[in-house]
Amino acid sequence: MDQSPSSKVSAPRQRSLVPAAFVAFAGAATLVLAAPCAVAAQAPAGSPINWTFSLDSEIVDNLGGGIAPGSVGDTLARLGFVLDGGALGLPQGSRIKATLQRTQSAQPSATRVGDAQSVTNIEAASRSRFYELWYGQPVGSHWELRAGLIAADAHFDVLDSAGLLLNGSFGAEPIWSGDTVAPIFPVSGIGAMATWHSGAWTSRTGLFQGDPQDRSSALHRGATWMEEGTWHGSGTYKLGAWSYRPDGPADARLPQADWGGYLSVDQPLEGGDHPASAFARVGWSPKRVGAVGYDVEAGVLVPGPLPGRAQDQFSLGVARARFRGLGTETTYEATYQIVLAPHLALQPDLQYVVHPDGSLPSALVAILRLHVGFE
Repeated sequence: MDQSPSSKVSAPRQRSLVPAAFVAFAGAATLVLAAPCAVAAQAPAGSPINWTFSLDSEIVDNLGGGIAPGSVGDTLARLGFVLDGGALGLPQGSRIKATLQRTQSAQPSATRVGDAQSVTNIEAASRSRFYELWYGQPVGSHWELRAGLIAADAHFDVLDSAGLLLNGSFGAEPIWSGDTVAPIFPVSGIGAMATWHSGAWTSRTGLFQGDPQDRSSALHRGATWMEEGTWHGSGTYKLGAWSYRPDGPADARLPQADWGGYLSVDQPLEGGDHPASAFARVGWSPKRVGAVGYDVEAGVLVPGPLPGRAQDQFSLGVARARFRGLGTETTYEATYQIVLAPHLALQPDLQYVVHPDGSLPSALVAILRLHVGFE
């Protein structure tokens, strides 16, 4: 969630939202039963079109602290396809990707917890939209170019071992989401990317519109630039930098020009086909104009943690962000994904947020997420 740490949210009326949350969860269960029908028309192997469908629905319960206790619900549904450009007479290896997205949320962080980064990574305003629509093409043996509507946080600053954790801090890190209006969930932006890969090295450059909330502003109102270098060895090591610069007169909707950098490591801990792994990341913004000065995230991912449960996963994480003028928000998270059947999983999650927004009473939050996915 891209919520400014300086914004304050008034406490909601004291009425229980538990029934609404369970209605959302029950609706998700209904969609799960319907999901096989939704993807039954998926193209056969070898087809130029590959379809995907995913649905995440959850109950978020603030057990105490923050703004106010109570339960609310969130749902994220996505339907996408990747089209082989060669089948349309375009250059071989080219592809077109499109993703339709529907978010439905009672916004638990804004109304219950009060944390700046969001305890759930699917919290967003309720609406339907095109989330991705881009064209990609290889150039030579080392380059790939992409242009169109791009979700930058799917390509930059990604921690693979943090993917199971639900707190938003483990996705797009706080210095990026808090100091800019970058094209990250739930809003992608018009832009272009160039990726170079050779051996163990990858370099990626991206230029995106400065105000993704207004897609008609792609050629004005500034820009966000990102650069990331990656080395793949015994682990994955990334060094990145970003720069955000609005264009024209000051606009209350857009933050001031800022820049920052990050360093991350994703490291397997043992051998085998599915080893446990650990991750760590630090980000900083030296200019002292953004809402977030620095952030740190770390954790572990353990596949198959219990005997006879090889498909399950367990993860622990801690995230800390320093808000200029407000204080520090620290989140401790433990989560376990239970694979119930092919394409279906249930994920209980527990988070303890120390001083949400840097100033509110510490909150204990429980989440139960239902996931269905077809690829």
